[in-house]
Amino acid sequence: MAASIPTAAQNAAALDHFIYLPVSQDMIAYLAHKASQVIRCEGQSAASKRLPPTPPTTPPQHSSEAQIPTLEQFITNLVDRSHVQVPTLMTSLVFLGRLQQRLPPVAKGMKCTGHRIFLASLILAAKNLNDSSPKNKHWARYTTVAGFDNFGFSLTEVNLMEKQLLGLLEWDLRVTEEDLYHHFEPFLAPIR
Repeated sequence: MAASIPTAAQNAAALDHFIYLPVSQDMIAYLAHKASQVIRCEGQSAASKRLPPTPPTTPPQHSSEAQIPTLEQFITNLVDRSHVQVPTLMTSLVFLGRLQQRLPPVAKGMKCTGHRIFLASLILAAKNLNDSSPKNKHWARYTTVAGFDNFGFSLTEVNLMEKQLLGLLEWDLRVTEEDLYHHFEPFLAPIR
C-alpha cells in the first residue's frame, strides 16, 4: 500500500506537537549524522562519500594530537549548556541542508569542521528565532567539553564561523513551512 501524502492540517498538528517536546538523544544523533554529511572531513573515509582517495596529510597525523569529541558529544554538550529548545536546535538542520547544497562535492574540511558548521548553524538559528539568545562569548564557552582538555573554540573563531556561514548562505535565513516539513519529517511522521 502506498503511503499517503499528509494533509496540511496533519503536518501543522504534528509540528505543533513536535516543537514542545524535550530535546532527545535521537534528535541529537540525527543532527550529528546530518552535520557529518555536509562536508567530508579529515578522518572520514573517502569510500563513505564515494569520492576518490586523497593523498595523505602532510605532515602525517600523529596519535599524540589532541582528541576531539564526537559530533554527538559536542552537540549534547551544547544543548546541555545553552538550554536550546527543539525549534532552535532543529532549525539548524535547515541551514545545514542549505550549506550542503552550496558546497562543491569535493570540498574537504578539518577534523573539527563538522563541529564548526554545526555550531555556526545553531548560533544562526538561535539568533534568527529568539529575541534573546546567547552572545558569541557564551557560545565560545559552551564549546569546551569535559574530558577534551584542548578542545574548544575562541570568541574570534566563533565570530568568524558565524560570519562565514552567513556569507555561504548569502544571508538567507528565511525558514519556510516546507523547509520545516522536509527537514523534520523523520520526527513528524511518527507523530502524525
